[in-house]
Formats: sequence, structure tokens, C-alpha cells
Amino acid sequence: VIEGCFYICFVVEMGIRLHARRAAFFRDVWDVLDLVVILAAVFDFLFLVPAGVGGQMRFFTVLRALRVVPLVTMLRMRRAVRELWFILGGISMSAKALGWVGIVIVMVLYVCSIFVTVEIGQNSATYGYGPSYDGEVWPHDKYFGSVLQSMLTLFQVMTLDGWCDDIVRHVVFRQPVMGLFFILFIFVMGFGLLNILAGIIIENTLAAAAVSDRKLEAQEAEAKKQAVETLVNVLIKSDADRTGEISIEEMRAAYQSKNVQILMERIGLSIEEVQDIFKLLDFEQRGRIELIRFAESCRQLVGGTKRRDLAQVEVTVGALAQNLERLDVQFAKIETDITDLTRMADHFVHNTVRVLTGFDGSVKVPLKPGSGRRAGSLPPGR
Repeated sequence: VIEGCFYICFVVEMGIRLHARRAAFFRDVWDVLDLVVILAAVFDFLFLVPAGVGGQMRFFTVLRALRVVPLVTMLRMRRAVRELWFILGGISMSAKALGWVGIVIVMVLYVCSIFVTVEIGQNSATYGYGPSYDGEVWPHDKYFGSVLQSMLTLFQVMTLDGWCDDIVRHVVFRQPVMGLFFILFIFVMGFGLLNILAGIIIENTLAAAAVSDRKLEAQEAEAKKQAVETLVNVLIKSDADRTGEISIEEMRAAYQSKNVQILMERIGLSIEEVQDIFKLLDFEQRGRIELIRFAESCRQLVGGTKRRDLAQVEVTVGALAQNLERLDVQFAKIETDITDLTRMADHFVHNTVRVLTGFDGSVKVPLKPGSGRRAGSLPPGR
């Protein structure tokens, strides 16, 4: 009765979905799968169960487990289950390498099993009499009686599951030399190939995580680029003068809008950082910058690490150019001042000092003897 009630609920649900979606219902694979499963279950309940052959169609209900596939696809990028997805992705990517390592393990186990079968399983003269080290008879033929039994026993030794007290100690008690074989076998298989398996899975898991992180970064970068373009369009609309430029006051006024705040948050910029960018881009100190230049700077800031570095270098170079321009103006002013001081000094020497002392600052060199004037004679007017 309870099962019949559930079937009635399923049929009613399917009828409502058919009425709501109509033709679109049959274009959805998952809806069609649900319809097939429910029809098979209802047919089994109404016709096969009364006939005494019920349960023949119940295997169709297993198909409903496929409904979790869209859920897994939707949840795989959620941060809460990303680690689980990375592990599954690493195992799936390691399938080929794991297969080859498995083949190597089977081959080594097969070769070694032939050896131990001959040396232990068929060596009744050594193992077939008397108790072992624990005072009990050890059934060597149970562990190494055939090649398949030897492979299973060596696999147990390889996994280190009861390898010492159950197997190796009994063998070493009868044949101490065989201890070297088992030590070598454990080093090669237990510590070698099994660790290779773990290493392959870990490496592929890290690779899957790196690929996922790159995809996530690409998606975030694309979302930031779209946010930048939307922000530029909003700022262009806020340009009331249609000059293609924006001032810091207009920028602050636009930031009062909730949409602009959301866009800047998506880009990863605060109003203080926007003001700093504005000051660095305003080389001419006009209080206004071109929207194209501001948009290009924002695109470079969200374009990845290299482009952010380039944008930072560009802004730094712009700031240095601005400082050099200021220094150039100051040097030109200093040069003008020095020229004025030189002119004033020349005027002082040639005019003021000459009036007071009669000396204009020039120095006359005495003539040489025999040059037409006697040496030591004073110049005229002295």
C-alpha cells in the first residue's frame, strides 16, 4: 500500500511537469529519463506483481542515480568540494600510469611466485616436519602450494599485512637465507612501486588543482574585464560635458551610485585606489584625465600579473616624468636667476665701482721694454 502511494505521488508529479512544460519536457533528457523510470515502475507494480513475476522492471529505477550527474557538475567548482573533485580528477588522470604500474607489479609477483613456490611450497623436506619457531606446525603448502597461492601470499607481504609473524619468520626459521629475498622484495615492491603509485596520484591531483585554479583565475579575470567595460560605460554616461574626460569630483559623484560601488568591488578597487590612479595619470595637473586612459589602466590592472606589473611600471614612469618636468621647470628658473645675478654683477662693476673709484674692473698689462715707451713710465693722465 505504501509503495502504491509513492507511485501515485510520482505519477501526479510527472503529470504536473508535463502540463507545465509541454513540448519542452521531451527536449530535456533528464525529464525523459524520469518518465521512463516511472512508467517502468508503474507497469511492474500494476501488471507484473499481480502476475507473480514482479520485480523484473525494478532495475530501471537504478537509472535515477544518473540524476546526480548535473549536481556533481554544478558542485565541482564549489570551494567546499573542490578538494574532493581534485582527488577524483587526479585518480582519473592517473588511470593510464596506474595501469602500467599494475602490469609491472603483476609481472614481478608472477616471477617471484614461481621462485618461492619451488623453494618453499614444494620443499617438503625442509618445511614438512616438526614445529616452527612458535611451537606449532606451519602449513607452508597453504601459503606457497601453487603459483596463485604464492602470488596472493607475496601480495600480502608487499602490503605489509601480517607479513612478519605469519609468513617471513616461519620461512627464516627454516631457511635464513630467504630473509634476504623477502627484504629485497619488500624494498622493491612495498617501498618502491607502491610509493610510485602514491606519487603518481599526488602529482596528477596537484596538476588537476593547478588546471582548476587557472580556469578559475581566467573566469575571474573575464568577470573583472566585463566589470571594467561596464564601469567605463557608466562613467561615459556620467560625463555631462561630453568631453571624453572626467574629473575627480565627477568620479566621486559616480561612486555614490550603488551600481558603481558593486562594479569597483568586482574589479577589486576602492575609491582611495581610484583616486591614487587618477593622481598618477593626471601628469599635467589639470584635475581631469581622459576616460580612455583611465579605462586602459583599469584593463591592465585586471589583466593578470604581467599586465599589472606593466601598468605599475607605466604609472611609475609617468610619475617620474611628472617629477622630472617639475625639476626641469625649477632648473630653468634657477638658470634665469643666475643670468639675472650675473647681469646685475656686471652692471655693478662697470658703473657703480667706476664712479666711486675710477676703476672699471679691468687690468692693464705693463708694456715690455723697447716697445716705444720707457719701462716704468706712467700712462698718460697719471
